This record gives sequence, C-alpha cells and structure tokens, in this order.
Amino acid sequence: MRTIVDVDVAGLGIILYSPFAVTHIREGQDYLTARFWKPADVAEHVVECGLTTFCVGSPGRYQLTVYDGVMDAAALERAEKKIRLGLEVRDGRFCVRDVYDLLAWRSDCPSGQLIMTADGFYRITAYTSAPPSGIVGDGQQIALHFESVQQKPALHWTGVPDLTCE
Repeated sequence: MRTIVDVDVAGLGIILYSPFAVTHIREGQDYLTARFWKPADVAEHVVECGLTTFCVGSPGRYQLTVYDGVMDAAALERAEKKIRLGLEVRDGRFCVRDVYDLLAWRSDCPSGQLIMTADGFYRITAYTSAPPSGIVGDGQQIALHFESVQQKPALHWTGVPDLTCE
C-alpha cells in the first residue's frame, strides 16, 4: 500500500478509523463534544485502536503519505515530530478525515480519503516536519507508516497524541 491522501482540516486534528469502529455514532450526532473532546476520552479511543486521532495544531491542508513495507528510516530520523498510534482494520478499508467531522457526523467517507488494506491490527508511526513556508498546515506532508502486527498494539496515551510542529 502506498497512497497519498489530501485532507483539508478545519479543526486541529485528523481521525483514522475503519467503518466498523464508528457504527455507534448516529448520523448528525455531535460526537466530538459528547465523547471526543476531553483529553482522557481521546486517549481512551486511541488506546483502543478503533477511532484514532492526532493533533496537527492548525487548520490547513495536509498531504498524508500512507504506506507499509519498509519504513523510510532516514525520513523518520529527519522528522521534527513523530508519534506512535494503532488501528484495527476490518472489511479491508479505513478512512482519513478531519476531527471536526465528528461535530455533525456523516458516515459516508469521501472516496479520496478511503484506503483499502488487509484486515488486522496496525502499529502506525506518524511523522512530519514543518512545511517549507514554516506555516503549519500549508500543504504540510505527514507520513503514516503502517506495520501489520498480530495483536492490538500496546499504546500509552493519557491525552491527545500531538503531531504539532511549532
């Protein structure tokens, strides 16, 4: 898998999920305020590897490179910021969206933000640096390396995973 996803972020973060993980969210529901606003609630979701997220620190346009296979160790080393996440994929697909989509939930994932991959658990290494302009969210590139693992990754978050480059 190697996919480029462009995401316009109105809020401050990006969510990743396989559709099974959000079936409990009703159409039009404000899930962000109800269950995804407090840092401890966000951490709980992230550790469960169903609906995961990371803070980008600013609205803007982000270009995500989602890939598996050999990690680009040199790019990871050069990155200003890096974090570890996890995701469970079912039905061969997952979605990448703006966290603010949780304010008035619509289950339909934009086709350009839906990624096909094998079912299972993944350990995700997310990494980025400020864009050439120095303005966070100005076409900023974020890499998401997916590593297939046998079981849910053991993650330790007590708040919102932060991929902010300030």
